[in-house]
Amino acid sequence: MIFISHSTEETEKFAYSLAEHITPPRVICLIGNLGAGKTAFTRGFARFFGVEKGVASPTFTILMKYTGDVEINHYDLYRAEDYDELCDIGFEDQIEEGISLIEWPDSFMEYLPEDKVVVRIEYTDNEGERKITVEGLEIE
Repeated sequence: MIFISHSTEETEKFAYSLAEHITPPRVICLIGNLGAGKTAFTRGFARFFGVEKGVASPTFTILMKYTGDVEINHYDLYRAEDYDELCDIGFEDQIEEGISLIEWPDSFMEYLPEDKVVVRIEYTDNEGERKITVEGLEIE
């Protein structure tokens, strides 16, 4: 599935509508350059599950937890050095419960479930526009 977003608000609305098709436990990998819209996507996604405030990039903490209708684990693995570091914070157990949205998952894909959803957010040639590609999720 491909969606073209023209603004942060459209990215959030798209993520909100995508969240309707997700049931826990589920892992969603968010791939995109710095500033592409991964946290905006997470904000819209979490809103579907009743999280109205507090969604921010967990850049310096690795993990932010949000509690709404389900528990949402929001990871930023950009600074994670190895899988042992993730295990120290309970990563293995947490991805088997609730919903985990993982920014910068590239170095850890081999440890993630096969049924993960991969969301790629890319800049386009048009300012403010993003191409969002969703893989691993069948929507009827």
